[in-house]
Amino acid sequence: MTVMLVILALTGCAPVERGCAPTEKGAMTWRDAERPLVNAHRGSRHEYDDNAAGGFRRSLAAGVRGFETDVRLTKDDELVIMHDKDVARTTTGTGDTHDLSLAEVTALTLKKSGEHVPSANEVAEVFRGRADVRVEWEMKESTDKLGERRGAIYVDRLHAIVTSTMEPGTFIFTSFMADTLKMMKARHPDAPIGHITGRPLTREFVDGAVALGCAAVAPWLDGTRREDVDYAHSKGLGVTLWMIQTYRDWVKNRVLGGDTGTSDYAMGLLRRIHAKRRLICLDLDATLCQHRSPIPPANLAALKALMKRYKCVMVGAGNAPRIHRQMGNFPIDIIGNYGMQEAVGEDGNFRIVRAVTNTVDRKFFREKTDYLRRKYGYTKYEGEPLEFHASGMVTFGLLGTSPSAEHKIAFDPDRKKRRAMYKEVCEIFKDFSVYIGGSTSFDFAGKEYNKYDAVMNYARRNGYALDEIVFIGDDFGDGGGDSHVRIKGMDYIEVEDYREFPRMIEHLL
Repeated sequence: MTVMLVILALTGCAPVERGCAPTEKGAMTWRDAERPLVNAHRGSRHEYDDNAAGGFRRSLAAGVRGFETDVRLTKDDELVIMHDKDVARTTTGTGDTHDLSLAEVTALTLKKSGEHVPSANEVAEVFRGRADVRVEWEMKESTDKLGERRGAIYVDRLHAIVTSTMEPGTFIFTSFMADTLKMMKARHPDAPIGHITGRPLTREFVDGAVALGCAAVAPWLDGTRREDVDYAHSKGLGVTLWMIQTYRDWVKNRVLGGDTGTSDYAMGLLRRIHAKRRLICLDLDATLCQHRSPIPPANLAALKALMKRYKCVMVGAGNAPRIHRQMGNFPIDIIGNYGMQEAVGEDGNFRIVRAVTNTVDRKFFREKTDYLRRKYGYTKYEGEPLEFHASGMVTFGLLGTSPSAEHKIAFDPDRKKRRAMYKEVCEIFKDFSVYIGGSTSFDFAGKEYNKYDAVMNYARRNGYALDEIVFIGDDFGDGGGDSHVRIKGMDYIEVEDYREFPRMIEHLL
């Protein structure tokens, strides 16, 4: 992989030459493979403890270079690192930080690690002299509620602690509260500030952040659009997306153009980002192409580029010969029918090498699916009502086996119609694995057949480990054909629009 170095100033990011050191302003550098930068949320709180000094030290030692922490004011106007006002959730003590002194709060024991609650000074010392980090100091207090005198003490002391300990350009003061950001900026005009929201990014929020004098925004990941991230960048703002809990989230953040991503599992996520991948497994329909359609040229070129670097395998719900024909006899190994078929195609001589042949009670399937058609209003269909595969898999197309392409595309693009039926379908066919398949159908397979186990069986026979595999698909929600990949813990990339496939996999090339 070609490795670039990128530089992220607090106002955005721009590429620099290989080997570049931090600038005089203290901007940070890291490899392009680590973009978006991973933030250890409260010191990677699900891997250590919530805002423990040891969590920040351990994350730093593990290679994490982005961090987020929370700052509160005590009764005696000192600063402690604590997310909640009430100390009971994370410590063995009780009470409100506003009613406790610094000595009283720092004497409390954190429940998981057994460490004491750290002061702001203690956490800042972890980063003393480090020019290669980025720390978000989230201000949890509303200066309006604190009042002018205590509000000023709060922002002044935080600013003094951070600027006297950390290198310029390695920190930013963030908050959900505009009043607190305003006071920090009014009293310390050079202080970099960032506005947080628990909602997806909008242009209105970006404009508001610009009016506050912000250098960055931090919106919710899911629901944020690329065009709004681009708009934030056009206004000179860096973008931190949260929560970034999985490899899928990190890839999505990257595709959206985010600069940073905040995670409760920063250490593990960093390991997954840098894992040595050898096997790429791909779904076909809605991942690489429209349902039962040829692969578009741009996606085919991207697939060929992947195959130059990795072993690639198609893993589908359809049978292997059908997938092979749809791909225009493309030379690739194929796992079909959720693992009930396996075919070799890389040598140009397509052949089935493994196949399961099961029989099913066709009368049972006809009776039960006829009942479902009547109940949900799908009594009109084109072709046959059911497709019985030689493997024993059954496909129940709500529009039949031969609907037009236009009908298929328009029928249930968000899968809401089939998800409304899914629970009852599962109850009726409780002895089968039930998948919301294709664009109009349900697939039924034996309980032991799913894409995760199909991939792992292939991997074991061919010498691949779990952490060497990435699965690329489009339907990881409950009932989706790719759902077991998510549920059982394989790293995956979720393609929401098959036309975006080249962008989704560019970090692998």
